Amino acid sequence: MATYENAYFTKGTDIIFVATQQVEENIINAVKVITVPTTATSPVTSKILNLNRVEKRFTVTGGLTYGKLSGVETKTSAKDKKDLLKSISEQGTVVVLTYESTDYNVAIEKINFRDKAKDNTDSVDGEVVYETILTCVVGGDVV
Repeated sequence: MATYENAYFTKGTDIIFVATQQVEENIINAVKVITVPTTATSPVTSKILNLNRVEKRFTVTGGLTYGKLSGVETKTSAKDKKDLLKSISEQGTVVVLTYESTDYNVAIEKINFRDKAKDNTDSVDGEVVYETILTCVVGGDVV
């Protein structure tokens, strides 16, 4: 299995690490395809209007664990990390996503937390408590 650098989110002095299993980076470019109808025996090649409206998104899949994945992480318990992620996503401003040593200003569009029942899971040995999927859009605040 591939090893990923843990992604983390920063808002002010709050830092939350996600024990990252997978990161998807999507780049979407809005193009318009124009195909002119023809009565000829062979089709006409389509024309493409590139609107240059590029949208960048990240989907981070991982877990929130008990304990700190880094000394700079703000919270220790997975429940506190979950609550802090919810809080910063509801503030209506961008946060910083750090992935592969690069900072991205993002808006957290969607968070999915999953609390799965597991054998021998407790709050002291660093096991994953919440599985999570975060979808973020890269951009800046409108001022």
